[in-house]
Amino acid sequence: MNAATAEGLLHLIAAEPALLASAPADADESDLHLRAREGRHLCLGCGQPARCAVIVNSNTDGPRWLDLCSPCWQTVRTANVVYGEVEGAERPGDADGQAGS
Repeated sequence: MNAATAEGLLHLIAAEPALLASAPADADESDLHLRAREGRHLCLGCGQPARCAVIVNSNTDGPRWLDLCSPCWQTVRTANVVYGEVEGAERPGDADGQAGS
């Protein structure tokens, strides 16, 4: 996944958060680790087995799981930070890996 694809993914998540599976409202770090270790979720970016689980907090649809492999997670995380630094831009998603934040 390249940076442009990652930014597009963040826009898609912001526009259609219901595409992601619902996450528990009270998820904590142990829930993130368990989901990442389950090994049955595929990376939304490339389709490989996901090794990272983050929660995206949607104002309209509540908390949602975002499952990514390690390389895609790094690209999405970087795109999220870079996009947030663009003057006047709103961040399309909260992919910071923090449950409930």
